[in-house]
Amino acid sequence: MRATAAPWLPAARTCLRPLRPVLAALLVTGGTPAYAQAAPLKVQQVLGRAEVLLDGGAWRPVSGSTPVRLGLRTGTGRAQLVGSGGDHAGTILVGPTSRLRVFRGEADLQGGQFLLSGPVAVHVLGNHLVLERAAQARVDLGGAGVGSRVAVLDGNARLALGKRTLHLGAGQQADLRTGQVTPFTGGDSWYAAQFTGVGSASVQATRGPVYLTSGGDRQIAEVGAILQPGERLNTGSGAWAEVGFAGGGYLRLQAQSELGVLSRERTARGQELTLQLTRGSAWNVVSDGQAAVSAPIQSTAARGSVYQVGPGGLVQVFAGSGTAGGTGTAALGRFNQPLDAERAQPLTLQVDPVPPFLRDLTLSATSLPEARVTARVGLRTFPLTPVNGAPGHFQLNAPATPLTEGPHTVQVRAEWRGQVRTRTLRVLIDRTPPVLSDLRVGGAGSVLLVGGTVRDAETERVTLTAQLGAERFSRTVTLAADTGTFQLTLPAPAPGTPLRLTARDEAGNEIHADLP
Repeated sequence: MRATAAPWLPAARTCLRPLRPVLAALLVTGGTPAYAQAAPLKVQQVLGRAEVLLDGGAWRPVSGSTPVRLGLRTGTGRAQLVGSGGDHAGTILVGPTSRLRVFRGEADLQGGQFLLSGPVAVHVLGNHLVLERAAQARVDLGGAGVGSRVAVLDGNARLALGKRTLHLGAGQQADLRTGQVTPFTGGDSWYAAQFTGVGSASVQATRGPVYLTSGGDRQIAEVGAILQPGERLNTGSGAWAEVGFAGGGYLRLQAQSELGVLSRERTARGQELTLQLTRGSAWNVVSDGQAAVSAPIQSTAARGSVYQVGPGGLVQVFAGSGTAGGTGTAALGRFNQPLDAERAQPLTLQVDPVPPFLRDLTLSATSLPEARVTARVGLRTFPLTPVNGAPGHFQLNAPATPLTEGPHTVQVRAEWRGQVRTRTLRVLIDRTPPVLSDLRVGGAGSVLLVGGTVRDAETERVTLTAQLGAERFSRTVTLAADTGTFQLTLPAPAPGTPLRLTARDEAGNEIHADLP
């Protein structure tokens, strides 16, 4: 699993706002359109929906790599552009519900949110902005709480604002209305805290109130639930949830946080699922191929900072704020590192021996106390419940809907925070009692002779018990071809003493016969 600082969000639905009329095609330099003199802007990637402006004012949905010659707008989707300004070949991440026009071959940002990665040159409401190589800046135009600004997250930038030229360094922001330069005040890091992993993602552990929301339907998040695109995982006060990828790596969603499932797509690595932290914070553990690396990913909790996770651990993209993550990160570490150590415990699973013949499926198993233990038979799955007062012990009582008679293969499975252990056993369900026939009773002096035939289609041995008054006499009969004959020698009883003969097979099925 990897976490990056510039994620992509797919659109759940299209929601495009009308773009203001733009001056698009008649920007002329020496009689030739300006965009023809430099490498045009090009859409590199889109998740969700974006549209480009065509000659005549029509809008066309973006499909694949598409030149942007006049303008572009997004709805709830996002788009990444490259090739701005000829020699300036950085990238522009266009946020949701944002718009730009093309002015002299460069993007002119008109409204919404943008993340710029240098080297790149753009116009911002007509003001020229240039980022040096490896610099990064966000542009907010009309967003709630932040107004219109350019904020440099890393490196250096130059902004031509009216007759002034502002030189901005990492951690500085410029108000586009007043020109005032102040320290960066943060805001929603809509471009940060994306998690991408190979294979499916599932809920592997929860504590406290944790919910899974799909559309308008909210339900308790069950351990083992597979996350689907469009769903959201929410934690309440004092709660947390672990989400693991089938291909390795996991994250722990902290209290009062939300994680959205953005997209699922096929790549060279296989099926990749992308998650987005939309509220709160998460503790991310990735693998660099040799060892696990823990790092916090926060959306807005670490004010003024943007983080990304690489093989070496936590990397601070925005320079100048001291130790990466600050006290919030330290608190996350104190809370999560013991949980990581707990998660690292090896999972074990032991299943108590099961008789080869059963009337109903019953199981006993031992695993870690918080493991999820189930038994799967064909298409049916039965949960094993913890035994009260015996941590780590689990049992399955006879299911309400019993298994059919005959042989079955049972897979007992223990799951615990990404680890899985299985055991396979075979049982035979038998509810049919033996059959007694040809019964005869005879006396010879001081003994009573009881004989007959016993049949059973499944088991190899049948136990016969003669209840003679208050006395009991037992004998085991071995069957050949499902049949066995017997003769019991009993002490002669007093006249009128009742005699009951019971045949019991290895599954516990019984049949009784009262003899004269």
